[in-house]
Amino acid sequence: MKRALLICFLLLQSSLWSVTSFPGEITLVNDSPYILTASVFTNSGAYLGQVTLLPSQQKNFVTNLGSSNLNRPGFPEVSITPYRIIFQCAGGEVYSMCQDGAVGAYVRASSCQGQLQCSPKQRKNPEVPHPPSKGNSK
Repeated sequence: MKRALLICFLLLQSSLWSVTSFPGEITLVNDSPYILTASVFTNSGAYLGQVTLLPSQQKNFVTNLGSSNLNRPGFPEVSITPYRIIFQCAGGEVYSMCQDGAVGAYVRASSCQGQLQCSPKQRKNPEVPHPPSKGNSK
């Protein structure tokens, strides 16, 4: 009986340890017709990383605090969640921004606040060659 209780206790402890020691994850969804880059920040504004998403693509973003400057996230002045997600167009303008990305959230670009459109790329108009002028040739 004691052995069964010990095993249950150890299993419970290991599951609690795994929940608290692994980083959070959010699902980022590009439901726009544009290629977007999603940048993820902590609630305090510290940069966590970014992913580029093609139209209709989704990716799981795993917060990796080891690669950030948040080496002691337990301090009261550091607030990690809710995450701030900024979706940017290829030209750099902001498509949308969410400020309420909780761990496990499903964040769609079009459900965030913003202009929800990207400017079309400026195409360089090549000079159209003028046809040779018709002269009097005898």
